[in-house]
Amino acid sequence: MKFLPRITQTKTWLTVFLIMSLTTICSAQDVKPEKTKKGKPYTLKIRKGDYWIGGGLGLSGSVAPLGQYIGTAANLSIKGGYHIIDKLSVGITITGAISITDKKANGVYTRGISVLAGPLVQYMIPLTKTLYLAPTAAVTYGPIDIKSMTSAAGAPEQYVKVKGNAFCQILGVGPFFEVIPGRASFGAHLLYSFLQQTTNVYANDGTLIPNTKIKDNKSGPGMIMEFKLHF
Repeated sequence: MKFLPRITQTKTWLTVFLIMSLTTICSAQDVKPEKTKKGKPYTLKIRKGDYWIGGGLGLSGSVAPLGQYIGTAANLSIKGGYHIIDKLSVGITITGAISITDKKANGVYTRGISVLAGPLVQYMIPLTKTLYLAPTAAVTYGPIDIKSMTSAAGAPEQYVKVKGNAFCQILGVGPFFEVIPGRASFGAHLLYSFLQQTTNVYANDGTLIPNTKIKDNKSGPGMIMEFKLHF
């Protein structure tokens, strides 16, 4: 009988252990494992179904169809795109450009105006949560209108008008920074363009000068600063 208290004590501990074990098992069954939430590598709206609109002001080389190099041209562009898949968007760009070289004392004056439009493709590569690299390709087409001095320095001024169309292929890449979380980006594109122009020369009164059709192929670098809103 002297072992009876020990047996009773052992039964008591076994009962407590059994109850604790059952409670732990039930609790483990009731608790559902939490799903690990993957953090987005970026917050800018560049996923499938998102779209963007933007504009830019830039500088690029400009060449007149008569063969002379005008120099630097300013251009203003309006762009928009739709993300067909994450990071990749297709859209349209419209660019208006003007270039003026005014050296009449040397017999040089040229003013060129063009409006080109066409499709573009852009891919946004997140480097960090706020820094992106944006390779871009575009093809544009549209009219050009150039006024050019033909008189020698010191002689009475005489001009001709050069009208036609231009076909431009553009490749570019540059960094973009997220300036408004999820909504806006700002950056610069370094561009290289391949320009093909087909033009005719007209007199001041608008008369076509015979046998003046010119086809010109030129290429050169450029840069444009852009601001984009993402939706």
